[in-house]
Amino acid sequence: MLNLTERGVEILIKRSDNFYWNNYNLIAWEKNSSGYFNLKGIYRNNSWGIANEFPVNSKGIWSIPLKHVRHFK
Repeated sequence: MLNLTERGVEILIKRSDNFYWNNYNLIAWEKNSSGYFNLKGIYRNNSWGIANEFPVNSKGIWSIPLKHVRHFK
């Protein structure tokens, strides 16, 4: 797990088109054609994908699995 503060999340969003805000939740979107039938499916950037939502904890930290941030250094 990667634990990020608000500043770290802002950097992550700037570096990747697959992350965006939904209020204080961080959304990780992955292109996947099965998103059309999935409850977490979202149509974005002219294609279907699956969105995973990561809420902030009580300490102001977002915990994101490493599979979503493998290209983030």
